[in-house]
Amino acid sequence: MWTGQGQKRDDACDIVVVGAGLVGAAAAARLTREGFETAVLEAQSMAGGATGRSAGMALTGLAAHYNWAVSAYGRQKAREIWSLTAEGRARLIETAKRLRVPVEQTGSLALAVEEAEVDALKESAELLREDGFDAWFSSTDPLERGFRAALRQPNDATVDGAALARSLLAADDVIVHEGTEVHKLEPAGDYVRVWAQDRTVLCSAVVLAVNGYAPLIDAYFADKVAPIRSLVFVTEPLSGTVLERPCYADYGYEYCRQLPDRRLLLGAWRRRSASNQEADLDDVVQEGLIRLASRHFPEVDPRHVTRWSGVMGFTSDNLPLVGALPHLPRVYFAVGFGGRGLTWAFVAAERLVNLMLRDTDAGILSADRLDNVKLLV
Repeated sequence: MWTGQGQKRDDACDIVVVGAGLVGAAAAARLTREGFETAVLEAQSMAGGATGRSAGMALTGLAAHYNWAVSAYGRQKAREIWSLTAEGRARLIETAKRLRVPVEQTGSLALAVEEAEVDALKESAELLREDGFDAWFSSTDPLERGFRAALRQPNDATVDGAALARSLLAADDVIVHEGTEVHKLEPAGDYVRVWAQDRTVLCSAVVLAVNGYAPLIDAYFADKVAPIRSLVFVTEPLSGTVLERPCYADYGYEYCRQLPDRRLLLGAWRRRSASNQEADLDDVVQEGLIRLASRHFPEVDPRHVTRWSGVMGFTSDNLPLVGALPHLPRVYFAVGFGGRGLTWAFVAAERLVNLMLRDTDAGILSADRLDNVKLLV
């Protein structure tokens, strides 16, 4: 457990947070409120990584359906996971409202693209209701766009994650150094030295909130966090409303949302197999998006869209990692959010800070659970 404050020097602070996405912002804001001099180092711009490139969807649960989670984790653990994400979503909504960042609690739809997924959604809805969650199953497509069935979770929300991260940092006057990529961390007596672009910082503790980029900072994450590429198409503003709530389909691999300015966003990601090269993966993701558009959103011409890509971090069990580097005392982390970083951000940040300050176990998010577990991607 780390309990001390750093020595006051021009190139020193109490805590360095690496990464200015929503997780890093939530942790930095909390640490600042606890009285620690905290600075954030961001390789790009504030929320320029996964937070800024997300679809802005705060969804309950994991990308995989609840029936899969019950089978994979057991009923009790699956219920705990969904409860934690519901808590994280509620705290995101509360924080956004407090900071006057627009947020809409529209609910969400999980959509089946094949018959087997219809059965998965139906079973998931039944299990969710039995476990006390709001979920509604429809054997028809409420969008009338060629999907086979739908599961609605009415409390899910949409938000501009980048705006929320920036507002969190501004509200607590957290210092942020943009364009400051971190290259190396090394012990320096009772401190940690952070080697970054154009500066070094001596601090008492470091927080890594870099999600899928974690393996680039420390080899500890090489077999624990897999960086997975996502691709997004965004249209010009449409003439009317196409989607009233965010949707995800094909077992969570594809997603869509109409933005407040009426632009339609279509996104997709794929896990990398051992036989795939990076270029092949990009082709697979793009083909999936084109297929989604042609089958279900024919008004979208993939030749005339804005495209962007992002990097998400996935663990072998699809849950975030919260912990401390075993070989670098005073270096803590919250990474591996599996495409649900907005939902997990406040829960993970709280458990991270409690680990740092009170040595409180991170529970099912504890990184210790993956010791000696091989990462499968």
